[in-house]
Amino acid sequence: MWWSDEHEQDEGYVRHLSARELARRVAYLFRPHARSIAVAVALLFATIAAELAGPLVLRHLIDEDIRTGDRRGIVLSALVYAGIFVVGMSAAFAQVVVVTRVGLAIVTRLKEEVFAHLLTLSAAYFDKHPPGRLMARVESDAQRLQALFSEVGLALFRSAVLLFATLSIMLAADARVTGAVLLLASPVVLGSVLLLRRVRGLWRAVRKAVARVTQFLTEYVQAVPVIQAYGYATHARMKLAERNREKVSRELRAMFVEQSFFSALASVEILAVLVIIWIGSQRAFGEALTVGTLVLFVEYTRRLFMPILMFSEQISFMQRALASADRVFGVLDTPSLTPDRKDALDRVPADWREIAFEDVSFGYDGGRAPAVEGLRFRVGRGEKVAVVGVSGSGKSTLASLLLRFYEPTSGRIALDGRDIRDIRQRAWRGRIGLVLQDIHLFPGTVAENLRCFDDDVPAAALDRSLDVVQAGEIVRRLPGGLDAPLAEGGTNLSMGERQLLCFARAIVRDPDVLVLDEATSSVDPATERRIQEAFERIMAGRTAIVIAHRLATVAKADRILVMHQGRLVEEGTHRELYARGGIYRDLVDLQLRPTVGRALSAAGPGTGGDGGNGGLAVAAAGS
Repeated sequence: MWWSDEHEQDEGYVRHLSARELARRVAYLFRPHARSIAVAVALLFATIAAELAGPLVLRHLIDEDIRTGDRRGIVLSALVYAGIFVVGMSAAFAQVVVVTRVGLAIVTRLKEEVFAHLLTLSAAYFDKHPPGRLMARVESDAQRLQALFSEVGLALFRSAVLLFATLSIMLAADARVTGAVLLLASPVVLGSVLLLRRVRGLWRAVRKAVARVTQFLTEYVQAVPVIQAYGYATHARMKLAERNREKVSRELRAMFVEQSFFSALASVEILAVLVIIWIGSQRAFGEALTVGTLVLFVEYTRRLFMPILMFSEQISFMQRALASADRVFGVLDTPSLTPDRKDALDRVPADWREIAFEDVSFGYDGGRAPAVEGLRFRVGRGEKVAVVGVSGSGKSTLASLLLRFYEPTSGRIALDGRDIRDIRQRAWRGRIGLVLQDIHLFPGTVAENLRCFDDDVPAAALDRSLDVVQAGEIVRRLPGGLDAPLAEGGTNLSMGERQLLCFARAIVRDPDVLVLDEATSSVDPATERRIQEAFERIMAGRTAIVIAHRLATVAKADRILVMHQGRLVEEGTHRELYARGGIYRDLVDLQLRPTVGRALSAAGPGTGGDGGNGGLAVAAAGS
């Protein structure tokens, strides 16, 4: 019970919003469910009333009906007691159903809003927030809020009302006995609160140990072939056994302390009942405390301890839930670093002629040096431009800036002299087809993946794109064709087949611009040749920007841009650049003529080709 909250990422977390401000922020989520919440509160009061009424009926049964021998009264009181029990249980069940439905509806809406907002944020946000942390925001933190909205919130209110009402009835029945019970309960409750903190700390340590085991299993299961190849299995089992021993040790310790706590609490309840019986027996000679009243105090005392302890635990959970709410709304309050301008165009001009990078510079947050600096070049409509360079030269950053995943730190990217930020992102990206090195296919059918789940894309467009990339036969072989289901990541297809589907997806909407970022680096040579054969058809009538390490794939480009340390250092055709004997020639020689590449790297800077940069060969070899 005390360890059911598995999310401990808020340890040491400082809330930015007050409880009042958070209540104001979540109020809009509750408004559509006002009627259901009112019903839940009414059912809660019915449950509390039934729980409080039971001992009063028992006192009447004992002191009046049994004492006078009224058989009809005994039966009637027994039926009333049973009826109260049934009504209380039914109301409690109905309340749980109502609040659970409300909590699920509220949290589902909140999750959808957080996810939708995440989809609007720039890539810079995801650079700082890894997927695991974002999953905690979308799922774990929101799930904790569901518990707050559907269980803990009303349970806290129930504990407070039940505690107040129980004490009121006990004081009205006999203030002296109530005082004795409270005198006994006060140090117990205080000690229990302190002990609960200790129990929570122990279970927190257990969760950390469980996380270590889970992390170990995740890492090592993925590396089973390496473990087997290097005979590392025995050592891996020993390391797992060590982590399991740590987990079991911590878990046994936490269970021992927790069970000891509950045993002690049960003992104190029995002690309190004995005290009540002793007081009642001492005063029973003067007939000041009836047997029915004695039973009433016993029943209420047993109801007294747990609400007090639960109240403390619920307050603690509420603090953690408020921290979760703060984090969730922190995501919702995060602005995009690539927002659309209010007066941005809703569509790309159909007759545009040129894309221009005008003195564009950009640096990733926290980077010591800009990723790209002072980029100046133009790409005419229908032109095929290749971008090459060693790893870290800024090639992919260039593509990310074009797609507005990031905004330039200075300079601008213009379409016929107009900043592309004057066009809405959805419209601009809708005219660009993108194929990345990393293959992203979603669970769903082939057709859904090609459409990107946009049902407005006609089937004819799917067939056309598949034929262009020569993937039609692949799809027709699948059971169901376009309706064939794909596993997550497309793992039921070969790597080459997946990449061909990505090419087909990129052109299914007939984009004006095609951006290929290392699009063939993960496929086998045969598939690469197949893609190369389809390139002319894929790029026909389109502007293409091809980023590649394999220089054989870009030799036929209209123009080649050579990037080095974030700058554009060379520009021209393959023949021109190779004849010039600069960085591009070093790269070509390194890939296509290894012996020349080794000689260049050994010769040192300034000796590559006809005055090229031999030092770059070393960097390229390292990449």
